[in-house]
Amino acid sequence: MKRFFGKLGIFAFAATLFVGCSEDRVSYAGPDYVMFSDSLQTIAIQSSDTYYDIPISATTACDYDRTYAVEVVDKGSNAIEGLHYELQSNSVTIKAGELASSVKIKGFYDNFEDTDSLGINLRLVAPQDKIWDIYGDETKVQLVKICRFDIKSFVGYAKVTSNFFADYMQNTSFRVVTVEQDPEKENGVIINDFFLDGMDLKISFNTQKPLEPKVEMETQVVTKLSEVTGGAVLGTDMILAVPYTGVVSYFNVCQGFALLYHTFYVEGYESAGPLGTYPTIVEWISKEEYDYLKKQGY
Repeated sequence: MKRFFGKLGIFAFAATLFVGCSEDRVSYAGPDYVMFSDSLQTIAIQSSDTYYDIPISATTACDYDRTYAVEVVDKGSNAIEGLHYELQSNSVTIKAGELASSVKIKGFYDNFEDTDSLGINLRLVAPQDKIWDIYGDETKVQLVKICRFDIKSFVGYAKVTSNFFADYMQNTSFRVVTVEQDPEKENGVIINDFFLDGMDLKISFNTQKPLEPKVEMETQVVTKLSEVTGGAVLGTDMILAVPYTGVVSYFNVCQGFALLYHTFYVEGYESAGPLGTYPTIVEWISKEEYDYLKKQGY
């Protein structure tokens, strides 16, 4: 997202001056512009009751209120007003002496599909001489449904599929496993028999930023080298799954999965380098699907 007003931006400059829009009080000779603070912003829709702010910024403060109309631009908008979202008002007011305000918007949570990511183009209606050509008068607002997190949704049964299997466990397409809540970790679970029977993987769900749901893990033993090579033993024979920091491991509540990234090493033989870095997807399934797959030999 492009942020127009940073540490060296207009906010800092304008805030250091006592400025006015009336001709007899002007103490700042620069132009008077108004604009959306961001050209693109994403809003996490988690309920139908909460209004979210779409910031508006001005380059100067005035000694009177300034009100501007806000309109929806059909081109580039696929969210439907009244069905997917509602603007609290079709206008926005920057109060006297202030440099900022906001358009308020709320989404109708129950009218979003789980995979919906809908966009709205908004235009600030202001006199042309108040619009800065560099930034324009529009913003793109992306509305993303974020399902409510409940740890119980990630307890039960799951299917584990990994690119590691293709290289080292060719006879395994995927594994079906059970998952239990970790009694020692808030929002944590234990994936039993992750890559090998008797060896579990612990993960936890970081829900602090709804738009950035992260999976947190520590280095753990997940299988044995002798199991995946048909008998060869190096180091301690244990294969370590080290969280890969080059890509974020994340989860999706709406779709019920977690995507994990690990670099695998042989414990005690790390000097030989990694076995590789692989993604693994854990998909939570019903008991009926679990029972069916177990009967099929998985």
